[in-house]
Amino acid sequence: MRRSPDHELIALAREGSREAVAVLFDRYWPTAWAAAYAVAADRGLADDAAQDAIQNAFRALDRFDEARPFGPWLKRIAVNRAIDLLRSARRREEAELHVWTLGEHPEQDLELWAVADAVAGLGEGRRLVVVLHYWLDLPLEEIAGVLGLPVGTVGSRLSRALAQLRVALGEEEHVH
Repeated sequence: MRRSPDHELIALAREGSREAVAVLFDRYWPTAWAAAYAVAADRGLADDAAQDAIQNAFRALDRFDEARPFGPWLKRIAVNRAIDLLRSARRREEAELHVWTLGEHPEQDLELWAVADAVAGLGEGRRLVVVLHYWLDLPLEEIAGVLGLPVGTVGSRLSRALAQLRVALGEEEHVH
């Protein structure tokens, strides 16, 4: 059963096979978690978002369109759930003051924080394509599938996001 195609496992899971559910879980948990972590940048939020995404996906298997691949569908659910949890966490933390401590390589730490802050400052659509493309190494076509957007829209958002990041990071002379 471990080597069965997704559509067979989905059919068995719909019929109540716990083994098929376990195989699908093992196969797609890393994908769901990585997508959630890329958006949330927090292990706890990623754990919660990925778990919620998988539970929601398994509950919705009866409505799943088998003509579409399961992986991108689940990634989209995980990304959306991570966004929801991130918004909730940010609302709770808005008033808190964050104190950062520097590690062994303070210049690298500061550079990483600057990039992370710049990415966090992007609008949601642009931030998602940057995270999915550069942090999850997804090709534009797969990002389009995850987000349900045309490939051209994803490319345009990525291009605009990079231009905005160059300005935010003080590299405006490289923007054309």
